[in-house]
Parts: sequence; structure tokens; C-alpha cells
Amino acid sequence: MARPVEHGEARRPVAPLVAALALAGLLGLLAAGPAPGAAAAQEPSAPQGTADAAPSPWAVLDQARRSLAGAGAEQAEFVQSYVPAGFSSGEQEEGRIALLLPKCLRWDYDEPFPKSFLLCDEEVWAWNPEDRRGQKGSLDRESQPGLDLLLLPIEDLGDRYEARVTETGEDWVAIRLEPKAELAQRTELTEATLVVDTGTDRLRELAYRDREGNRTRFELSGYRSVEPRGLFEAPEWIVWEEM
Repeated sequence: MARPVEHGEARRPVAPLVAALALAGLLGLLAAGPAPGAAAAQEPSAPQGTADAAPSPWAVLDQARRSLAGAGAEQAEFVQSYVPAGFSSGEQEEGRIALLLPKCLRWDYDEPFPKSFLLCDEEVWAWNPEDRRGQKGSLDRESQPGLDLLLLPIEDLGDRYEARVTETGEDWVAIRLEPKAELAQRTELTEATLVVDTGTDRLRELAYRDREGNRTRFELSGYRSVEPRGLFEAPEWIVWEEM
């Protein structure tokens, strides 16, 4: 469950980060090159009078990743909902996510408790703006559950996850990812569903379930370009401690 980063417990900032990492990581944002099945995006559309084939899920994700990576610094609002296993409702948090791909991602939670996370390359910072102490450290893409979603190339994700289109609309596609057998034994994530806006190539929604049955959902809106200066730098007024 996401909580404010407080002195004395900020040594565990990676736990609340996993939800936000999955948000961007499922797109394979740091990778280059074609995705598994991306060639399907180049195939001609079906003739009139025949059923349109479902789009390749990897092609949709690859296109979204390329669009985001080429857009420069962007920011969007998010609403994050967390429902514990066995409950029908849970907690809700709101804030902003900033992206400067393929290098940096930042999350600023505003409600109900302020806290911020910054990830650049494999370095991470976590702090509460109401405090003057924070935690910093490095992330290992292989050993941290769920971080492969962010840090591995999308073609490698195709070796680890099954992907399929579950629903489509006029301007959106819903894609479900499930870890393959070998990965399923060592990751907390059991399934994730992404809704991609095919008109803007932006993520609208991410919902996923962990091994204990807890459910997390992100809704994103209001993507816009922003000035990156200072936004992707750790605050100098924070006293940093190593994780």
C-alpha cells in the first residue's frame, strides 16, 4: 500500500515505486528496435466486408513507446487506486508523472500525502517534500521484482510475458500481459491490463494484480509538454541517505 515517505521508514522506497514503475515499464520505454510481432503493424488492413484482425499487442506497445520516447519531456495527471485482497474498495491517491525518455521518470504524489520519486537510468531517489531527508540508491533490473518491465528491452519482455488484446474501441486497445511460467515463480505481478489510446499513443489506464490478490489501478490524463530544466534532478535541499 502506498504511504508517505517518512523518516525512519524511507529505507523501503522501492516498494511503493513498483506500482509506478509498472505504469511506464510495461511499455518497454527504454528499449530501441522492433518489438516481437511488430511487423504486423505494417500489414495492410483487411478488405471491406471482412472482420478486422486484432492488432498485434507488441506492435501497439512498441508504437506507444516510440511516440513517448520521441516526444521530449511530458507530464500527465494520474489517479492511483489500491484495493487490498478480499476488499471491494480501498485507497486512492493523486498526483503527476513526468517523463523524459529514455532517461528519466518522476512521480509526485499530491493527495492525500505528498511524496516524490525520481528514477534516472538506474538511480532512484525518494523523498517527502515536507521533510528534509530522503533516500537514494541504485536499482538492479534483474533482482528487483517487476523492474524488468521498465528496464529490459521490449523484445526481451516478449520472452518473459504473454501478451494479448482483450478489447478494442474506436481509439483504444486493451492489452493483457501475463508472466510466462519461469518468470511467474519469481515475480509478484500475476497479470496486468493496459489501455492504450491509439490516437495519441499514450497510456490511458493500467490495472494489475499481485500474487496476494491486491489490485492497483492507474488512470492517466492531460498529457502535455513541459520544461525539463530542474524537473529531473534530485532536490539539493534534501539530506540524502543511502538505501
